[in-house]
Amino acid sequence: MNLRHRVPLLLAAWLGAVGAPAPAHADNANSAPAAISVRREPALLIAGQSREEFRDYLNHVVEKGAAAPRPGGAAFYTSLDSNGVFSPHANAPGDNHQDLDYLKLVQEPLVIQIGLWLSRDQLRPIAAGDYDVKIQRLHQALAELKRPVFLRIGYEFDGPHNRYPPEIFIQAYRVIARAMRANRDILLVWHSYAMLPTYQESAVADWYPGDDYVDWIGISFFQVGNEGYHRAPNRDQVLEFARAKAKPVLIAEASAIRYTRRQKTLTGQAYWDYWYAPFFALIESHPEIKAVSIINVDWDSQNQHRELEWGDCRLNSDPVVLKHWRARAAAPYWLKADGSLYDSIRTFSGQATQTKPPAQRQN
Repeated sequence: MNLRHRVPLLLAAWLGAVGAPAPAHADNANSAPAAISVRREPALLIAGQSREEFRDYLNHVVEKGAAAPRPGGAAFYTSLDSNGVFSPHANAPGDNHQDLDYLKLVQEPLVIQIGLWLSRDQLRPIAAGDYDVKIQRLHQALAELKRPVFLRIGYEFDGPHNRYPPEIFIQAYRVIARAMRANRDILLVWHSYAMLPTYQESAVADWYPGDDYVDWIGISFFQVGNEGYHRAPNRDQVLEFARAKAKPVLIAEASAIRYTRRQKTLTGQAYWDYWYAPFFALIESHPEIKAVSIINVDWDSQNQHRELEWGDCRLNSDPVVLKHWRARAAAPYWLKADGSLYDSIRTFSGQATQTKPPAQRQN
């Protein structure tokens, strides 16, 4: 949700008034951890979405591996102006930083998950080749990481907040994808918002660039049901699409945002049951989900997002949530951050990780 989400204040205020206030639930931290499912398929756990947020996850959620295993991946954001790739970058003054250099140094091994933000106005110039130099510069920087990198090109392409016309999005996506194909470890992620409405009510498949340009299919997980300003039934449709295409799925952005007045009262076990329980139920019942990225953030602390009143979604902000999360993060199906990690991600990606030469431009 970084770099581009803006919801009008009137809409946010109206949504905050939905439903009558409900009493807060103040379950204490001695609640029993949530039961661990018997999921057998391995998956990658990623944390982010900035330098500070990943650091807080290491220090306060897993306590440097003492309270739960370290995550195998870290998430951050960039653009074709290379924000955060070559030097730290805050999306708004005083906010947290996109900082690839920090992620390279803080932990090894560590898979990198990157949201490549594109503005609507960039799509035609990208398709025309005007950004080729910047695309190659980004490719070189990612290739030098010498590790698997998830690259979400124009993430949440179907969201009404991005306003991407499908045809020109596909053209721009393909230009970037062809450049990245020169390195086998840059994994191309086609990331759907997976919610309704889509931009101009188009079908999600209208934005699909073709099997050769997609290694993984991404979805977002914010809204649980129909209470709030977007609805989530598209999520099942995108998962079905991924299964039909035999593509592994990345939950690319996930955060327990509380939209409505009722949701904002939830704490403790009620908070866990409202958002986290459905989140893990989805992960543990869908073997095609091979990677999961959690946003460990206090949205209200950031200049970029404060007006939206999404709340403090840091895992350690609620002791019951923290206790349950640590138990789930220690489940045996999560890949360990060890010497086999990178090969596991390459295996998930199958033939998509084989070196493919850049194709000629065909818009």
